[in-house]
Amino acid sequence: MNRLADGQLEHAVLAAPNVGEAYRQQEIWDLKTRLAYDVAARIRQRYETEIAPAYAREHGAAPTSRHVIGELMAEDPATQMWSALRRSGQEQMWALVADSTARQLSRLTGVAGSLLGSTGSLTLDASVQVPAYLQTVDIHCMPTGYYRETGPDDLTAGALYDRGVYIYAAGQLGAANDDKGRSVIEHYLDVHHPGLAPAAILDMGCSVGHSTLPYAERYPEAEVHAIDVAAPMLRYAHARAASFGLPVHFAQRDAEATGYAAGSFDLVVSHILLHETSTKAVQNILTESFRLLKPGGLMIHAEYPPFTTMDPFAQFLVEWDTTNNNEPFWSTVRTLDLEAMAARAGFEPGQVSRELIPTGRRLVTGQSSAGRIGLIVARR
Repeated sequence: MNRLADGQLEHAVLAAPNVGEAYRQQEIWDLKTRLAYDVAARIRQRYETEIAPAYAREHGAAPTSRHVIGELMAEDPATQMWSALRRSGQEQMWALVADSTARQLSRLTGVAGSLLGSTGSLTLDASVQVPAYLQTVDIHCMPTGYYRETGPDDLTAGALYDRGVYIYAAGQLGAANDDKGRSVIEHYLDVHHPGLAPAAILDMGCSVGHSTLPYAERYPEAEVHAIDVAAPMLRYAHARAASFGLPVHFAQRDAEATGYAAGSFDLVVSHILLHETSTKAVQNILTESFRLLKPGGLMIHAEYPPFTTMDPFAQFLVEWDTTNNNEPFWSTVRTLDLEAMAARAGFEPGQVSRELIPTGRRLVTGQSSAGRIGLIVARR
């Protein structure tokens, strides 16, 4: 398959920009990258050389809490400008991708319709309720959120997400935005379970299937299922998978209570789903994972590393998304004792572990866990 000028892998339903749109999207890419790394590094330097020493002179020690650091940095003009530009850049990014998507929506919808029944399957259920934690805010400031529909057979949210995430991550999630799934397979499953041959796999909270498709490629004999509560994401996900020729069964179901029979799967996974939910939902998802696994089956939920893997200032930088990028659970999930929660879900404590594996995504300049992603792993 071909790639866009910025490296994203093309497929049948990608909202590829025209020349003018690509130019403006690249400008936002460059702005967001500069803010995330160069400017963030300068802000850290200012904190370490001026703000923290001033605080230490008054209080006897430098701050050890991200909350205290946040209060201090909120008064810093450079940090205020950095924050305002990050938020503005995020909003501009979505607006540009939305314009490009709207221009092509009729064609994309037609292509998606033509791919129905070609491979895999798509099952939608209008009775599935979108959880309150997704309805409260437009996650990542994405105008449609994950779930809103603009009309029949709509896939706008999926198209926005696929293109927007590539720009947001500056291509670091790979040409197909599939770094998380590939990282779990290549740096955990292939290393620790090289002989794994699952007959049935479930990807929870799959959105557009970025991380789902690597499993269909790596385990071609497996029946791969992927679920989400958002119909427009799933319509797009099915069309995208079909355009790659990969058979995945997409279904509109809630990861907290999927409706599948107990013991249906050998491998249950998710990729950065947990931070989009709530503490109660995380517990329910872990409990449902336990119920769905066959004896000896494996659960892997990939999530961004906990705060314990980074210094307080990096924690402050990470927490920006909680308060400024419509990610209300972004920080909380990094504080959860997922091992204890997995044990409460029914897994034997000795069969549960937390892991850090390499990933292609840089997170925050100076962060000790940059280039890694966390896993909660448990065997049934």
